[in-house]
Amino acid sequence: MRDLLALQADGDAIYYVENALVNSLFGLLCWKAIFAPIPGAFFHDFQYGPADLSSGHFYRRRQREFAACLAELGSDQYKATIRQHFAAKAGIQSPFVAWGILSPQLLERALWCFPAAHLRLWFEWIARDVPENRAGFPDLVQFWPREQRYRMIEVKGPGDRLQDNQRRLLEFCASHQIPVAVCYVRWAGS
Repeated sequence: MRDLLALQADGDAIYYVENALVNSLFGLLCWKAIFAPIPGAFFHDFQYGPADLSSGHFYRRRQREFAACLAELGSDQYKATIRQHFAAKAGIQSPFVAWGILSPQLLERALWCFPAAHLRLWFEWIARDVPENRAGFPDLVQFWPREQRYRMIEVKGPGDRLQDNQRRLLEFCASHQIPVAVCYVRWAGS
């Protein structure tokens, strides 16, 4: 607990987000691509997500739609789209959006502090291989809104180790100068 308080004193706020935040931003920006009426993807109105989500064809079959969504990252249009989908789609089931974690405050901090270039890298990472790449994001995100910056932090306790998908994502982030860190915690007095 003392370590978390020390981290919080260093920044504005820390949120436990794990995979939820980046996946939610991806899901909100790319809502139209994810739910595009691709033949064989949807069988009824109450389907949680496209039937081909875990297939190797999900991105390829929607490549044009994803390109249009990701093109918005070239201007501030992506922020308006994410906000619009956050309001208009609130509570609608999505395989990417974690409505229970994504508050308006967290959304605004993320849109303010995450550079569009980092979002593009993460979103392309996820879309390239949804089953493998939607997990492995760090446990915590720390924001410094006055400086418009952030840091993602993976927390590992005694005896815990990085999983393969976490290691791959951390290496990917480090190779693109995305601020990530691993915090190893231990029992007090050990």
